[in-house]
Amino acid sequence: MKNKKVQQKKEELKFKPIEHEADVGLEVYGKTLEELFSNAAHGVFQFIVDAEKKGAEKGKKLNIEGNGELLINFLNELIYLWDTEGFIPKEFSIKIDNNRLTGTVVGCVFDPEKCTIKQEVKAVTYHKFSLKEDNGLYKAQIILDV
Repeated sequence: MKNKKVQQKKEELKFKPIEHEADVGLEVYGKTLEELFSNAAHGVFQFIVDAEKKGAEKGKKLNIEGNGELLINFLNELIYLWDTEGFIPKEFSIKIDNNRLTGTVVGCVFDPEKCTIKQEVKAVTYHKFSLKEDNGLYKAQIILDV
C-alpha cells in the first residue's frame, strides 16, 4: 500500500529540484517522453526567469536530433533561444521518434516590465544525467551549469 502512495505522488510531480555541490539539479517526471521533455523545459526555466505575467504569443518550430542525449540537446536548444532572443517557452506540441524531436514551442519574449530574471543557466550538462522508464513513468535527472 505504501509503495502505491509513493508511486501516485511521483506521478503527480512534474519536476523537483535536487541537491548538487556546485550547480543546480532537477529530477523530472512524465507519463510519456513528450510530457517528460515538456516538464523538463518548465523545470529548467523556473530557475532562469519568472514570466508568469506574460502569455504565450510566439511560436517556433523544433527539429532536434540526438542519440541518447536528445533531452540534453532539446533543453540546450531552448537555453540558446533564451540567450539569443530572450525567448521563454510556455507550451509544447512535440513528437519524439527514433532519436528525433519535432514539433512546436509557443512562448513569449522577455519583457523587463513583466518578467524577472532569476539566474543565468549556461547549459544542461552530461554530469549525472539519466533517463529511464519504470512501470509506465519516465524519470530523468539533469544537472544545470549555472
